[in-house]
Amino acid sequence: MKRLLFVYNPYSGSGKIVKRINKIVKIFHQAGYDTELYPTKAASDGKEKIIRDGKNYDRVVVAGGDGTLNELVNAIMQIDKSIEVGYLPAGTVNDFAHTHRISKNPLKAAKVAVSENIKRVDVGDFNGKYFSYVAATGFGTKASYLTTQKVKRRWKFLAYVAFALKDLNKKALQRTCRKMKIIADGQVMEGDFVFAAISNSFSIAGMKNLTDKNCVLDDGKLEGLFLPLPKKIKTWRLILKAFFTRNYKVPGLMFMTAEKFDITCESCDWTLDGENGGSHEHIVVSAKPRVLNIALPPQKKKRK
Repeated sequence: MKRLLFVYNPYSGSGKIVKRINKIVKIFHQAGYDTELYPTKAASDGKEKIIRDGKNYDRVVVAGGDGTLNELVNAIMQIDKSIEVGYLPAGTVNDFAHTHRISKNPLKAAKVAVSENIKRVDVGDFNGKYFSYVAATGFGTKASYLTTQKVKRRWKFLAYVAFALKDLNKKALQRTCRKMKIIADGQVMEGDFVFAAISNSFSIAGMKNLTDKNCVLDDGKLEGLFLPLPKKIKTWRLILKAFFTRNYKVPGLMFMTAEKFDITCESCDWTLDGENGGSHEHIVVSAKPRVLNIALPPQKKKRK
């Protein structure tokens, strides 16, 4: 029988994984896997476990939020990119799962996680650290790791919105603003920016289709979204409205696609997959093409 390491966050999603753990293990067993359970106890605990023992298993599956998946990605990139992995989304927003259409139902996701439908997707490289779907800085981006778990569980995505909007005023935007020089595949942009996101995703912070609808997840390119400092609060409110209506024809929003982004800026606090990515004055973000071997749902065929 094949061996599977199941690393799960017992606190994500109000403990819904723990409540179904026996049924999940049964699904893994029926797929031919002998399963070792590893509930995480602290941040980076899952990553360290996978780095330590991941090579001893035929498949590594994690359950939790985007942060738990981020730990898996960083561990796999360190030890062996060929290891097959699976993911059960159990967090607040689950952007990676939205993008790849992984069910939030733990039992349905478990069946996919041990399926033979392995896809190779791109991973983002951020100064030697890795992200599964986004690196971001600027207004509202700290919400994902400063909002308490209790508030996240109660209000879900609205918790992030409330955090971002509570300080919406000119002074708050100016505090967030950073001078940046952005070089992307030969193109150069300079200015004062209040928000920047470099992603490989159709969903960021629960907002679907925030990136180019023609985004390809395994083409070795990343999508950049940059927002210069609005001169008027009214303009900022129009931009926020655009995020919710998905109508991005708003002056100021800048989209671009590139293999690499080289950014020099005043000290910026970044988030990687919603986790604290540290403060940086210079970053290089690039795509690592097709390095994550992950079990995903079969893609629906487009109608002719």
